[in-house]
Amino acid sequence: MTLLVRDEIDVVAATIEHHLASGVDFVVATDNGSRDGTAEVLEAYRDAGVLELLHEPSLDYEQGRWVTRMARRAATGHGADWVVNADADEFFWPVAAARLDEALAGVPAEFGLVEVRRDNLVADPSLGSAGGWTRELVLRDTESLSTRGTRIGAKVCHRADPDVVVDVGNHHAAGPLLGARAPQRPLEILHVPDRGYAQYERKIANGGAAMAANTVYERGVGWHWREDYELLLDGRLAEAHAARQRTPEQARVGLAAGTLVPDTRLRDRLEALVARAVLPEALRAVLGPAVEATGTAGTDGAAEAARIAEAAPGSPWWKRWVTRRT
Repeated sequence: MTLLVRDEIDVVAATIEHHLASGVDFVVATDNGSRDGTAEVLEAYRDAGVLELLHEPSLDYEQGRWVTRMARRAATGHGADWVVNADADEFFWPVAAARLDEALAGVPAEFGLVEVRRDNLVADPSLGSAGGWTRELVLRDTESLSTRGTRIGAKVCHRADPDVVVDVGNHHAAGPLLGARAPQRPLEILHVPDRGYAQYERKIANGGAAMAANTVYERGVGWHWREDYELLLDGRLAEAHAARQRTPEQARVGLAAGTLVPDTRLRDRLEALVARAVLPEALRAVLGPAVEATGTAGTDGAAEAARIAEAAPGSPWWKRWVTRRT
């Protein structure tokens, strides 16, 4: 899997753990100037031997070039069969098989691209503050429309190719070894782009500024970032974000119509993974309230960080849980 991230401390460990447990053998990650501890989390996974870490300090959002570099590295440096190009808020899921690798192994040899539909997970308003985004985002939006009313774009996985070119957004890839796009869709994505206003504002501030600095892509690329960035600059993003959240009545109507479907797969899977995660304390910090499997039920992420700090004061918490695991 390739992974391009910037300031994703609240989700990145969950993304890595989920995919490693789902059949991904190795992760090639690029950190794009994170300042919230994300880079240190990636370093910990690198030190655990499951991730290669690249640093890209440029803040002009050359996503296509950076992901292409990682995808080629997966082919030439790590012997990949298939490459899953992911964002930190995307959780790839097998549709019929038990694991991602099993699902992709069933794709006929003449096909080298697999299109992957994305459905957003949204908050269930009846839960209130349920203890973090993993507990709150338990409704799947089967429409998953953009603010312009169009469906959010599908992503692609591809067979490894040392000459592959991945388009911006990971919506398409091309290469001499890829062949045609498969007619079947053995994977789907559970997408968590909105994990609360603080996270969303940070994402728009980062992404909008990067789009404004980019001189390669036409203005139609990343239009959703650009539009929300204008709202942020005008002081109207918080109002717009609040208006996009489902009310209890909207959720009731959506559930009755089937445009919203209860879906706790991601919550349940992440909580079950804690006991066998590569870095359990990294995942536990993302989840917030600890699951019963950890033996620390009722401990939230902040309290867990404080407990680790007491055990080994004087260094950042993400360094301390790596030291403890070692």
